[in-house]
Amino acid sequence: MRVAALLGAAPGIASHARRCRTPGSIRWVAAAHAQTTEDPAVPEDLLLRVRERGSHLDRPWSLTYLRNRGKVTRAQKEAWRTLWPQYGIDVRTHAGGGGPPPRLDFREVFADRPEAPLALEVGFGLGHSLMEMAAAHPDKNFVGVEVHKPGIGAALQKIQARRDELGDGWVDNVRVVRMDALWLVRDFIPRESLSDVCVYFPDPWSDAQAHRRIVNPFLLALIEPCMTKTGGRLHLSTDDDSYAEHMFRVMSEAESSGKWEKADEALLGRSGSTKYEERGRALGSEIRNFCYRYVGSP
Repeated sequence: MRVAALLGAAPGIASHARRCRTPGSIRWVAAAHAQTTEDPAVPEDLLLRVRERGSHLDRPWSLTYLRNRGKVTRAQKEAWRTLWPQYGIDVRTHAGGGGPPPRLDFREVFADRPEAPLALEVGFGLGHSLMEMAAAHPDKNFVGVEVHKPGIGAALQKIQARRDELGDGWVDNVRVVRMDALWLVRDFIPRESLSDVCVYFPDPWSDAQAHRRIVNPFLLALIEPCMTKTGGRLHLSTDDDSYAEHMFRVMSEAESSGKWEKADEALLGRSGSTKYEERGRALGSEIRNFCYRYVGSP
């Protein structure tokens, strides 16, 4: 895997490395190696290694999301207060006393159904697709990761509303996490634990900001060790033509590596009526769906 691909060919990363004065910074080391070595294994090791200390994100990649997205409503605040303890996952991001923090134990998170396959949705927005998938596949456990508090509050409301609607028929198979999805996958998702990874309508970014698109070789490098040996699937959707072409290029290269193959399968339990899909159709955009299966190293 090429260094430029892992770093997203981010403009300014070299100048950032020159500005950084802390030799021990992972970001500085990764950027410096990316400019000085021809061996792609060195920076890949730096980027993919588990962090060893500290409570803050040692992020050698560009942010793939906007920092601010709306205000939390009063009802969403109440959902955070009352429902997060039940449906939220608190991630312990530092171990204290050195050593890496522990990876999540989903057998404990879903204690009533520890053997169910595990699916991860990256950036679930307001939780529409997350709840649709959880309802359509009661045989699976679902974890959604999002950074924006209003979206998480809305998802918590949807989970509780679904539980109230179903009563005794409710299947407790969905949880949410608030953190950077790449950090979550790199440091906290257990190896060989994911049957599905879903990335639906991510922030498209312009071609000039393509290094911020979350669907890239770095994402694949992070999720590959976490996919199940039986052939985990990656589901992608976008209504942005440029991003669709970008996704196709990224996954075509992944197919060429022998690690991924196209999967002619319906996307995981979605009705196609989320806010993003309806808005795209109203604007005349074509929705592109992709599905790939991880087949392991050749």
